[in-house]
Amino acid sequence: MIKQILLILLGLFFLLNGVNHFYNTHILKEYAQNRSLIAPKLMVTLSVMLLVAGGATLISGYFIIEGIIALCVFLAVASFMLHKFWAVKKRETVMLEAMHFVKNWAILFELVYIATTLD
Repeated sequence: MIKQILLILLGLFFLLNGVNHFYNTHILKEYAQNRSLIAPKLMVTLSVMLLVAGGATLISGYFIIEGIIALCVFLAVASFMLHKFWAVKKRETVMLEAMHFVKNWAILFELVYIATTLD
C-alpha cells in the first residue's frame, strides 16, 4: 500500500514537471539554447512527452518499466546536455548545475531501484 502511494507521488512529481515544461516551453527553450543543445524546441517537446508519459505510468501502474526507461533517458540526457557544470566558469552557476546534475542521477538511481524491486 505504501509503495503504491509513493509511486503515485513520484509520478505526480514527474507529471507536474512535464506540465511545467509544456507551459514554460519558451523559457526552457532559451535555457537549452544557452547550453548549446541541438534543436532546443524539439528537445523541450520531447522532454514534455517523456516526463508526462513516465509520470502517468507511475501513477496508473501500467507500463511502469517503459515509463521508468523514458524517465531515465530524460534524466541522463538532461544531466549531460544541460547541466554541464564542468564547462561553466561562474562559481555560482557551477554549484547550481552540479546540484542539478547530482540530483538527476540520484532520481535516476531511485528509478532503477524501483524497477528492480517491482512485484
